[in-house]
Amino acid sequence: MIRLECTQGNHNKFYELSMTKTTGRTTVKALYGRIGQAGQETIVYDGDNEEEAKAEMQKKQLEKLKKGYIVVGSAAPAEKKE
Repeated sequence: MIRLECTQGNHNKFYELSMTKTTGRTTVKALYGRIGQAGQETIVYDGDNEEEAKAEMQKKQLEKLKKGYIVVGSAAPAEKKE
């Protein structure tokens, strides 16, 4: 999981990216919203190619960094076995 926050100006937003791996599938989800609130979830990538999933995750992170977000936390991706 990667957590980014933007508190510049009047902004008080967060954006979290997480990757989960299940049998044959890799999913990258984004959770975003105002800091202190539940936020909304969307799927950034859902497919069978882990390298593509990592690339999409990095692409989204770079987009947010260019908009003024900063990385405030990260952890290794979760792996689920089914």
